[in-house]
Amino acid sequence: MLLSAPAHAADMAPPSYYPAAPLPPAVYDWTGVYVGGNVGAGLLSDAWTQATAAPPTSLAGTIKVGPAGFIGGAQAGLNYQFKALVVGIQGSWTDSAITGNGTANAIPNPPAVPAGTLVRGTSAPLWFATATGRVGFADNAWLFYLKGGGAWMSVKYTEDVLTAAGATVMTQGFSGTRFGYTAGLGVEFGMTENLSAIVEYDFFGFGSKAYDFTLIAPVNVRSDLNTLTAGLNYRFNWAGWH
Repeated sequence: MLLSAPAHAADMAPPSYYPAAPLPPAVYDWTGVYVGGNVGAGLLSDAWTQATAAPPTSLAGTIKVGPAGFIGGAQAGLNYQFKALVVGIQGSWTDSAITGNGTANAIPNPPAVPAGTLVRGTSAPLWFATATGRVGFADNAWLFYLKGGGAWMSVKYTEDVLTAAGATVMTQGFSGTRFGYTAGLGVEFGMTENLSAIVEYDFFGFGSKAYDFTLIAPVNVRSDLNTLTAGLNYRFNWAGWH
Protein backbone atom coordinates (compact mmCIF):
# COMPACT_ATOMS: atom_id res chain seq x y z
CA MET A 1 0.00 0.00 0.00
CA LEU A 2 1.24 3.47 -0.91
CA LEU A 3 1.01 6.11 1.77
CA SER A 4 1.03 9.77 0.95
CA ALA A 5 3.88 11.75 2.38
CA PRO A 6 2.91 14.12 5.14
CA ALA A 7 2.79 17.79 4.21
CA HIS A 8 5.61 19.83 5.63
CA ALA A 9 5.22 23.37 6.87
CA ALA A 10 7.90 24.49 4.43
CA ASP A 11 5.67 23.45 1.51
CA MET A 12 2.69 25.59 2.62
CA ALA A 13 2.32 29.22 1.52
CA PRO A 14 2.61 31.57 4.46
CA PRO A 15 -0.49 33.62 5.28
CA SER A 16 -0.48 37.17 3.87
CA TYR A 17 -0.89 40.07 6.26
CA TYR A 18 -1.08 42.65 3.43
CA PRO A 19 -4.23 43.62 1.43
CA ALA A 20 -4.45 42.71 -2.23
CA ALA A 21 -3.16 45.30 -4.71
CA PRO A 22 -5.90 47.86 -5.49
CA LEU A 23 -7.63 47.76 -8.85
CA PRO A 24 -6.63 50.47 -11.33
CA PRO A 25 -8.91 53.53 -11.21
CA ALA A 26 -11.92 53.56 -13.53
CA VAL A 27 -11.55 55.62 -16.68
CA TYR A 28 -14.62 57.61 -17.72
CA ASP A 29 -15.73 56.94 -21.30
CA TRP A 30 -17.60 59.76 -23.11
CA THR A 31 -18.59 57.67 -26.13
CA GLY A 32 -22.34 57.35 -26.65
CA VAL A 33 -25.64 58.96 -27.52
CA TYR A 34 -27.04 61.47 -25.03
CA VAL A 35 -30.17 63.52 -24.36
CA GLY A 36 -30.65 66.29 -21.84
CA GLY A 37 -32.14 69.60 -20.82
CA ASN A 38 -30.92 73.03 -19.82
CA VAL A 39 -32.03 76.34 -18.31
CA GLY A 40 -30.39 79.73 -18.21
CA ALA A 41 -30.49 83.31 -19.41
CA GLY A 42 -30.07 85.08 -22.73
CA LEU A 43 -29.07 88.64 -23.58
CA LEU A 44 -30.29 90.01 -26.93
CA SER A 45 -28.51 92.85 -28.72
CA ASP A 46 -30.54 94.33 -31.61
CA ALA A 47 -29.87 97.46 -33.65
CA TRP A 48 -32.68 98.89 -35.81
CA THR A 49 -31.54 101.30 -38.52
CA GLN A 50 -33.33 103.05 -41.37
CA ALA A 51 -33.34 100.87 -44.51
CA THR A 52 -34.69 103.30 -47.12
CA ALA A 53 -36.01 106.83 -46.86
CA ALA A 54 -39.73 106.32 -47.25
CA PRO A 55 -42.63 108.48 -46.12
CA PRO A 56 -44.27 109.02 -43.83
CA THR A 57 -41.60 108.21 -41.20
CA SER A 58 -37.80 108.08 -41.15
CA LEU A 59 -35.54 107.39 -38.19
CA ALA A 60 -33.22 110.11 -36.96
CA GLY A 61 -31.02 107.54 -35.16
CA THR A 62 -30.66 103.87 -34.22
CA ILE A 63 -33.16 101.96 -32.11
CA LYS A 64 -31.14 99.85 -29.66
CA VAL A 65 -32.88 96.88 -28.04
CA GLY A 66 -30.98 94.93 -25.36
CA PRO A 67 -33.26 92.83 -23.13
CA ALA A 68 -32.32 89.80 -21.03
CA GLY A 69 -34.65 86.94 -20.21
CA PHE A 70 -35.13 83.33 -19.15
CA ILE A 71 -34.46 80.50 -21.61
CA GLY A 72 -34.81 76.73 -21.36
CA GLY A 73 -34.72 73.80 -23.72
CA ALA A 74 -33.37 70.39 -24.69
CA GLN A 75 -30.36 68.95 -26.47
CA ALA A 76 -29.36 65.61 -27.98
CA GLY A 77 -26.13 64.43 -29.51
CA LEU A 78 -23.47 61.81 -30.12
CA ASN A 79 -19.91 61.64 -28.74
CA TYR A 80 -16.98 59.48 -29.77
CA GLN A 81 -13.78 59.39 -27.74
CA PHE A 82 -10.26 58.84 -29.11
CA LYS A 83 -8.02 58.66 -26.01
CA ALA A 84 -8.30 62.21 -24.60
CA LEU A 85 -9.98 63.67 -27.70
CA VAL A 86 -13.79 63.72 -27.82
CA VAL A 87 -15.64 64.67 -31.01
CA GLY A 88 -19.37 64.77 -31.65
CA ILE A 89 -22.46 66.38 -33.06
CA GLN A 90 -25.38 68.02 -31.27
CA GLY A 91 -28.81 69.50 -31.96
CA SER A 92 -30.75 71.74 -29.60
CA TRP A 93 -34.05 73.61 -29.32
CA THR A 94 -34.59 76.42 -26.79
CA ASP A 95 -37.70 78.33 -25.75
CA SER A 96 -37.23 82.03 -25.01
CA ALA A 97 -38.96 84.54 -22.75
CA ILE A 98 -36.71 87.39 -23.94
CA THR A 99 -38.52 90.54 -25.07
CA GLY A 100 -37.68 94.23 -25.04
CA ASN A 101 -37.90 97.52 -26.89
CA GLY A 102 -36.16 100.79 -27.57
CA THR A 103 -37.00 104.12 -29.18
CA ALA A 104 -35.47 106.65 -31.55
CA ASN A 105 -36.58 110.07 -32.74
CA ALA A 106 -38.40 110.33 -36.04
CA ILE A 107 -37.34 112.94 -38.56
CA PRO A 108 -40.07 115.60 -38.48
CA ASN A 109 -42.20 115.67 -41.64
CA PRO A 110 -45.13 117.99 -40.90
CA PRO A 111 -48.01 117.63 -40.82
CA ALA A 112 -47.93 113.78 -40.81
CA VAL A 113 -44.89 113.55 -38.52
CA PRO A 114 -44.72 116.50 -36.10
CA ALA A 115 -41.65 117.33 -34.04
CA GLY A 116 -41.24 115.06 -31.01
CA THR A 117 -42.56 111.93 -32.74
CA LEU A 118 -40.84 108.71 -31.65
CA VAL A 119 -40.49 105.30 -33.29
CA ARG A 120 -40.44 102.30 -30.95
CA GLY A 121 -39.04 98.91 -31.98
CA THR A 122 -39.84 95.72 -30.05
CA SER A 123 -37.88 92.46 -30.48
CA ALA A 124 -39.22 89.18 -29.10
CA PRO A 125 -37.28 85.98 -29.89
CA LEU A 126 -39.73 83.09 -29.49
CA TRP A 127 -37.30 80.18 -29.82
CA PHE A 128 -33.96 79.30 -31.32
CA ALA A 129 -32.38 76.04 -32.49
CA THR A 130 -28.89 74.84 -33.39
CA ALA A 131 -27.07 72.10 -35.30
CA THR A 132 -23.44 72.02 -34.21
CA GLY A 133 -20.24 70.03 -34.05
CA ARG A 134 -18.29 69.61 -30.81
CA VAL A 135 -14.64 68.89 -30.05
CA GLY A 136 -13.25 68.52 -26.57
CA PHE A 137 -10.47 67.35 -24.26
CA ALA A 138 -11.34 64.73 -21.65
CA ASP A 139 -9.58 64.57 -18.29
CA ASN A 140 -11.25 61.41 -17.02
CA ALA A 141 -14.69 62.55 -15.78
CA TRP A 142 -14.14 66.18 -16.90
CA LEU A 143 -14.77 67.26 -20.49
CA PHE A 144 -13.76 70.71 -21.77
CA TYR A 145 -15.18 71.47 -25.22
CA LEU A 146 -15.76 73.96 -28.02
CA LYS A 147 -18.74 73.92 -30.37
CA GLY A 148 -19.97 75.71 -33.49
CA GLY A 149 -22.45 75.47 -36.33
CA GLY A 150 -25.73 76.79 -37.69
CA ALA A 151 -28.50 78.55 -35.75
CA TRP A 152 -32.14 79.49 -36.36
CA MET A 153 -34.22 82.04 -34.43
CA SER A 154 -37.97 82.56 -34.63
CA VAL A 155 -38.69 86.19 -33.79
CA LYS A 156 -41.50 88.74 -33.73
CA TYR A 157 -40.79 92.42 -34.46
CA THR A 158 -43.21 95.26 -33.76
CA GLU A 159 -42.80 98.90 -34.78
CA ASP A 160 -44.89 101.71 -33.27
CA VAL A 161 -45.20 105.43 -33.89
CA LEU A 162 -45.51 107.39 -30.63
CA THR A 163 -46.45 110.98 -30.00
CA ALA A 164 -44.24 113.17 -27.83
CA ALA A 165 -46.66 112.37 -24.97
CA GLY A 166 -46.16 108.59 -25.48
CA ALA A 167 -49.50 107.75 -27.13
CA THR A 168 -49.41 105.06 -29.84
CA VAL A 169 -50.47 106.41 -33.23
CA MET A 170 -49.69 103.47 -35.52
CA THR A 171 -48.47 99.85 -35.15
CA GLN A 172 -47.13 97.26 -37.57
CA GLY A 173 -45.63 93.81 -36.92
CA PHE A 174 -43.53 91.14 -38.63
CA SER A 175 -42.83 87.51 -37.70
CA GLY A 176 -40.24 85.27 -39.25
CA THR A 177 -37.21 83.02 -38.84
CA ARG A 178 -33.63 84.27 -38.88
CA PHE A 179 -30.67 82.07 -39.86
CA GLY A 180 -27.14 82.57 -38.58
CA TYR A 181 -24.32 80.85 -36.75
CA THR A 182 -23.38 79.94 -33.20
CA ALA A 183 -20.10 79.34 -31.37
CA GLY A 184 -19.60 78.40 -27.76
CA LEU A 185 -17.61 76.63 -25.08
CA GLY A 186 -18.46 74.57 -22.06
CA VAL A 187 -17.44 72.12 -19.38
CA GLU A 188 -19.15 68.82 -18.57
CA PHE A 189 -18.65 66.63 -15.50
CA GLY A 190 -19.55 62.95 -15.36
CA MET A 191 -21.36 62.44 -12.06
CA THR A 192 -22.22 58.78 -12.73
CA GLU A 193 -21.59 56.36 -15.57
CA ASN A 194 -24.53 57.83 -17.50
CA LEU A 195 -25.38 61.20 -15.94
CA SER A 196 -23.34 64.37 -16.44
CA ALA A 197 -23.73 68.07 -15.58
CA ILE A 198 -22.96 70.89 -18.03
CA VAL A 199 -22.29 74.63 -17.94
CA GLU A 200 -22.11 76.36 -21.33
CA TYR A 201 -21.73 79.80 -22.92
CA ASP A 202 -22.88 80.45 -26.51
CA PHE A 203 -22.81 83.37 -28.92
CA PHE A 204 -25.33 83.66 -31.76
CA GLY A 205 -24.86 85.93 -34.75
CA PHE A 206 -27.78 86.51 -37.12
CA GLY A 207 -26.42 89.39 -39.16
CA SER A 208 -28.69 92.11 -40.55
CA LYS A 209 -32.04 91.63 -42.28
CA ALA A 210 -34.40 94.17 -43.87
CA TYR A 211 -38.04 94.44 -42.80
CA ASP A 212 -40.37 96.49 -44.97
CA PHE A 213 -42.52 98.31 -42.41
CA THR A 214 -44.35 100.15 -45.20
CA LEU A 215 -46.74 101.93 -42.83
CA ILE A 216 -43.96 103.35 -40.68
CA ALA A 217 -40.17 103.17 -41.31
CA PRO A 218 -38.53 100.33 -43.29
CA VAL A 219 -35.61 99.08 -41.17
CA ASN A 220 -32.62 96.76 -41.07
CA VAL A 221 -32.44 94.74 -37.85
CA ARG A 222 -29.05 93.42 -36.78
CA SER A 223 -29.31 90.69 -34.11
CA ASP A 224 -26.78 89.09 -31.77
CA LEU A 225 -27.52 86.88 -28.79
CA ASN A 226 -25.44 85.71 -25.80
CA THR A 227 -26.59 82.82 -23.60
CA LEU A 228 -25.38 81.12 -20.42
CA THR A 229 -26.97 77.80 -19.48
CA ALA A 230 -26.62 74.90 -17.06
CA GLY A 231 -28.12 71.46 -17.46
CA LEU A 232 -27.92 67.68 -17.34
CA ASN A 233 -27.21 65.00 -19.96
CA TYR A 234 -28.12 61.32 -19.80
CA ARG A 235 -25.80 59.23 -21.95
CA PHE A 236 -26.52 55.77 -23.38
CA ASN A 237 -22.81 54.91 -23.41
CA TRP A 238 -21.46 52.08 -25.53
CA ALA A 239 -18.44 51.10 -23.50
CA GLY A 240 -19.11 52.31 -19.95
CA TRP A 241 -16.27 52.43 -17.45
CA HIS A 242 -13.17 50.44 -18.32
